[in-house]
Amino acid sequence: MFADPPGCLLHHQASFITDFFVNEAGATAEQFDFFPFPDIDPQFSGGVVGGGDLIGMFNDTPAARSLVEYLLTPEAQQVWVERGGFISANSGVPLDAYPDETSRRSAEILQNAETFRFDASDAMPAAMTDAFNRAMVAFAQNPGDLDSILSGLDESQADAYSE
Repeated sequence: MFADPPGCLLHHQASFITDFFVNEAGATAEQFDFFPFPDIDPQFSGGVVGGGDLIGMFNDTPAARSLVEYLLTPEAQQVWVERGGFISANSGVPLDAYPDETSRRSAEILQNAETFRFDASDAMPAAMTDAFNRAMVAFAQNPGDLDSILSGLDESQADAYSE
């Protein structure tokens, strides 16, 4: 992505990838940008798809409940936000707490979303994820092949989920 000329111009990834761009690839903030998925149908505008971290409590004690309640507060979430590479689902975290423009814009999109849905990719079998990624490239190259691309995904799904 950061070669000259770049070998990749678009990369579908979570917001935390920018931390890897900077710390692993040596990129600067001026070398990358992002945009939210465009609306497919205006009827469903304002939707955001993403991932998320979950908290589990395995011993229901007053101390455990207190910890979980604290971790959900804007104050606790702001500690993570300020470290970078994290977007809080808590809309009480101020946008100016984010350490960079990309994170602030990501948080603003999430805070202004009408609807949030979890992305299913982390729950897909690896074969289905691979087929999906290949299908997205095929669709970008040949949008007129949508029916055959979807048919191929149906076949991949049948195989991937039968294992």
